[in-house]
Amino acid sequence: MYLIARDDVQPFVGDDESIIRELASPGNSGLTRHSVAEIRHPPGTSSLEHYHTEAEEVYFVLSGQGGIRVDGQTRSIGPGDVVVIVPGQRHKVWQEGEGDLVLLVTCVPAYAVEEVVFVE
Repeated sequence: MYLIARDDVQPFVGDDESIIRELASPGNSGLTRHSVAEIRHPPGTSSLEHYHTEAEEVYFVLSGQGGIRVDGQTRSIGPGDVVVIVPGQRHKVWQEGEGDLVLLVTCVPAYAVEEVVFVE
């Protein structure tokens, strides 16, 4: 068993100014095929539009408000919403309103930059 305390995981700032904590991944646990991260989008930030060649992603909104576009379809998202993104679907997420948009993001297979294709 691995028990990882969120506050013990050092966050880093992504190219899109999001704050990322890799909570459980092949790099810090016994996982070999899965990863879980907390991604925090401060006010005025968004991800870069991209897609994954292999990974299935699930976004669970923990707090805040935002928007998401998947293959040209745009929706508002807020706490408790779950977004499922399959390989090949172009997607982008952004913060709206006050406070950070905080997501719990899972990837199977585990997140790997080599299989991400940025389109902007």
